[in-house]
Amino acid sequence: MIYLASKSPRRTELLQQVGIEHKIIDIEVDENINSSNSSQENVRALSVLKCQEGVCKVITEDMPSFPVLAADTIVVLGDKIFGKPESESDAIAMLLKLSNKTHIVITAVTVGIINKEQAKFHTISVSSDVEFAKLTEDDCKEYCKTQEPFDKAGSYGIQGYGSAFIKKINGSYPNIVGLPIHEVVELLKELGVSYWDQK
Repeated sequence: MIYLASKSPRRTELLQQVGIEHKIIDIEVDENINSSNSSQENVRALSVLKCQEGVCKVITEDMPSFPVLAADTIVVLGDKIFGKPESESDAIAMLLKLSNKTHIVITAVTVGIINKEQAKFHTISVSSDVEFAKLTEDDCKEYCKTQEPFDKAGSYGIQGYGSAFIKKINGSYPNIVGLPIHEVVELLKELGVSYWDQK
């Protein structure tokens, strides 16, 4: 059993898909990007922060000390980081910048192992390349009507309507969805975490 410190239904679905038994814990963190840090530094720092918040909740609420897993995903084009859009116009602007280009999706995953009210944190990050088709402003407006862009980094979901915009990917598909599941399983194995619900 592990705790998932994330409200993302996509991460829950990916864990369920491979039988990883987990409970969701609700956390709130400030996801501001530090412009002086690299993309990798930012995504890893946010992943650790989310995991720390999850561990604090487990300890302060006297919950069973299962490992805590947290993740953060960002979209990067050149030196620009695309987070979640703040409005429809913001989403359209992001999509048009991604149009007809290849960008990088980076997900960082942190697992916190709790021992006697202390925790050790272990972080990995995985990158995938995504090539977008050429989009028009009307394409973006129609897509925004689905409401899909508004809770996703880069303003699109590859597992939903946004898949129509994807010409090619290079790397892990689940990583683009929000959790590089193969690498997560390997990390849990490395840490000796029993996670598989075999009932």
